[in-house]
Amino acid sequence: MKRYKDNLRLSNYLEKFTLREIIDENLELSHEFFQFKKGDLICVLGEKIEHFYILLEGNVKVFTVSADGKILCLRIFDSITNLGDIELFTETRYRCHVEALSDCLCIAFPIDKIKTYGLNNSIFLKYLCIDLCNKFDAISSISSNNILYPLKNRLVGYILEYMNKTSKLAEFPFSYKELSEILGVSYRHLSRCINELEAQGLIKKMGTKIKVLKENEMKSFEFDSYPHK
Repeated sequence: MKRYKDNLRLSNYLEKFTLREIIDENLELSHEFFQFKKGDLICVLGEKIEHFYILLEGNVKVFTVSADGKILCLRIFDSITNLGDIELFTETRYRCHVEALSDCLCIAFPIDKIKTYGLNNSIFLKYLCIDLCNKFDAISSISSNNILYPLKNRLVGYILEYMNKTSKLAEFPFSYKELSEILGVSYRHLSRCINELEAQGLIKKMGTKIKVLKENEMKSFEFDSYPHK
């Protein structure tokens, strides 16, 4: 992990993501950039929160681990999203692991500065509340879908979500093992379902990519749900 300050780069990102009104001058002065490599843990379950992160580039997996070692993936997040917001409000240690699924770049602010300046800024508070509501809505929807719909329907939803409309190739920003965790099934169960779709002539597995052969028939398995990305 690499960390550094860069005022010009900060200014560019604040403009790019329309964060200028949300991050005031006091927070700007305390900023650092944190660069994480793929596989790095950005947040560790049970550790004390020291920084509030805004993910600017890359994607991350939020997950927890049971006492017997089973992994429950709560959500995959792309930029831009906040990390540490729940712990900020509840004043607890990290409640989940957050792992970088690709090289990631975050703006980090010391948690004491966020409490002093951010939580006393109504615009910043509104920004946090909207982001938290969107997260809870998405996680609730995904959890419901995992209970209510068969694996085939949920898998098709992900394939079509990540499919390039021109090439008809779907490429996930995570491994099949991680996809099985998101879908709440074993890797073996997921592999059987992919093989079943391939045997039906609907898709063709091409290494880490999936070629959609019959998009209209695939759509008959899809259901209305919260976007996966």
